[in-house]
Amino acid sequence: MKRLLYGCILGGALLGIACQKTKSPDKEIEEPGENQSVFIIDSTFTNPVLTGGADPWIIQKNGIYYCTYTQGSKLVLLAAKNVSELASATRYEVWTPPAGTPYSKNVWAPELHEINGKWYFYFAADDGPNANHRMYVVENTSPAPTEGTWQFKGQVADATNQWAIDGTILNYKGKLYMLWSGANTGTSPQNIYIAEMSNPWTISGQRVMIAAPTYDWEKKGNAINEGPQALLNPQGRLFVIYSGSGFWEDGYCLGQLTLKENGDPMNAADWTKKATPVFSMSAQSSAYGPGHNGFFKSPDGTEDWIIYHARGVPNGGDAVARTPRIQRFTWNADGSPNFGQPEPLELTLRRPSGEPVRLIYTKTKWSIAGFSSEESNNSRLATRLIDNSLSTYWITRYSTDPTDYPNHWIAVDMDTTAGVDGFIISQKAGDRKIKELEIQTSTNNTTWESVGVYTLNNIDLLKQYVSLPQQKQCRYFKLIPVSGHDTQKQPGLAEVSAFRLKN
Repeated sequence: MKRLLYGCILGGALLGIACQKTKSPDKEIEEPGENQSVFIIDSTFTNPVLTGGADPWIIQKNGIYYCTYTQGSKLVLLAAKNVSELASATRYEVWTPPAGTPYSKNVWAPELHEINGKWYFYFAADDGPNANHRMYVVENTSPAPTEGTWQFKGQVADATNQWAIDGTILNYKGKLYMLWSGANTGTSPQNIYIAEMSNPWTISGQRVMIAAPTYDWEKKGNAINEGPQALLNPQGRLFVIYSGSGFWEDGYCLGQLTLKENGDPMNAADWTKKATPVFSMSAQSSAYGPGHNGFFKSPDGTEDWIIYHARGVPNGGDAVARTPRIQRFTWNADGSPNFGQPEPLELTLRRPSGEPVRLIYTKTKWSIAGFSSEESNNSRLATRLIDNSLSTYWITRYSTDPTDYPNHWIAVDMDTTAGVDGFIISQKAGDRKIKELEIQTSTNNTTWESVGVYTLNNIDLLKQYVSLPQQKQCRYFKLIPVSGHDTQKQPGLAEVSAFRLKN
């Protein structure tokens, strides 16, 4: 039985890492003609890409990736141009179910799909008791799913109207299908079913069971097959990747179903289950209970990537956040996917092909040009903002009469005038994180120009990229916290860097 994980909202676990192993290390380079010629190439990322977010799902449209995940009470979208930078994504709370309805609580595993030019958001929900979980869908006719309004279309169910979660859509050879995980009132075993659809909100035929938990690795915690995801290989061969066992178990993993050549998805005999998992726990990689995945292409369309959730510590169960992680996968000689093993959290990975490469200015000669205040207790000084350590913070002072937003500020001297396309901001861990941040630039530390007010997400430590509308030539920049994610008056930040886009 799937249970709701509280605390998967953005914000969470401490992710600072003192030393990193590197698979594709960034390097310092010098480019002729630059006022400040030494850069670090920013072409890699590390997992996780968010500090929380169970059951992640991604879809791409018009150069934007839309990510969603289990929130429990609402449907949320993160919109980003780069999946490796989901921490910087713009957050949209697009729909909240009305109170007192059969679908007002325990909103699980949402998925966004575009069908016939319209957007459909599928989700499982109940009215409190898990036994009442069923599948539902809302519709949006706007060009972008973050615009317009969402209309409730109703429950998506077959004639049995049994317990159902983790619905996904398969559009295969001109026919529309739904796949989901179902059981008798939410007790194990959970099986995977498929049924034909006459439209995006109506199942038109009888369900067919195509998988049931039969192997030991599918029965840890409870006998469960869930989270089915359709995957077509480059030759059009159909696979379904699903999750086996209870998500709270370290052994939660991914299994594989294969439809035979020219097979009928509605014929259970045409499906073959692989006897071993295709993606499983790796203690070395701090990936416990990896599963409930989605798939996406790199921005240039040349690479295949998987997004999945896992916990970073063993024996965590519901008490430890499941964090979204991404990694590239390839294809075996027989056409099946090769996911490899979960990559270690401390390993730097190449960004998906087509994501921008940035040149980060080194901070060897940087200094603090001024600040409104700093907290000398615990050495939370202004210089901590530029010391290349996420474990040290700049925090404005505690006092008997602390200043309030937006009277805090800190200015940085980059030592020489240079072209800046944006900044990388890392929030501190814990409370007093900044929500709105004004950035100003200057060439003389006297005359300042505002380049905008930017929203920062309530996320511990991960890099948040702030891109300027146009490149600014500046030597100094000033950060002015405008509002916070909580009511405390002393905001803080962990680290700031500046970058130029690589031509």
